[in-house]
Amino acid sequence: MANSFDPKELKILSDILALVIEEPKESASNILDTLRLRAKRNSITGGTLKNIFIQLANDQTRQDFKRQNAQLISRIHKLERELESSKNTLRSFQSAFHQSQQKNSSLQNDLLAQRVQRSWRYVTIIIGFAAGLLIGVASTEFYHTLTDKSPVDRSVYFR
Repeated sequence: MANSFDPKELKILSDILALVIEEPKESASNILDTLRLRAKRNSITGGTLKNIFIQLANDQTRQDFKRQNAQLISRIHKLERELESSKNTLRSFQSAFHQSQQKNSSLQNDLLAQRVQRSWRYVTIIIGFAAGLLIGVASTEFYHTLTDKSPVDRSVYFR
């Protein structure tokens, strides 16, 4: 079977289609008479028309198209499944990323709280040390003022 059609054959096929589509249902006999006249005029036999229709039915390009169409539909379904899988993976990564951001924020807040506590701790230690020193000096002076000792004669040291 040839893949290309004779121009006369194409003309006959297009005439058949035009007559069948354009004529009302009641005029089937008129359509058949018109087809016979055109076939005689173009010297086309019934066998030729039959072969043309068989060739159209078995046209390899249509089979290739159907096979290719089925492959494309299969590929589309596969890509849709992969897309859905990728979306699910993306959602899980986004969730994990959001959780890690929350943990990071929590850790930063804890670190800031520790730094603030540490600085106050040092200030408290320094203030406590200074207060202890001052209290120690003051209590020593107070003790010495309460216990009145006789003054030491320092002239002994100059002899």
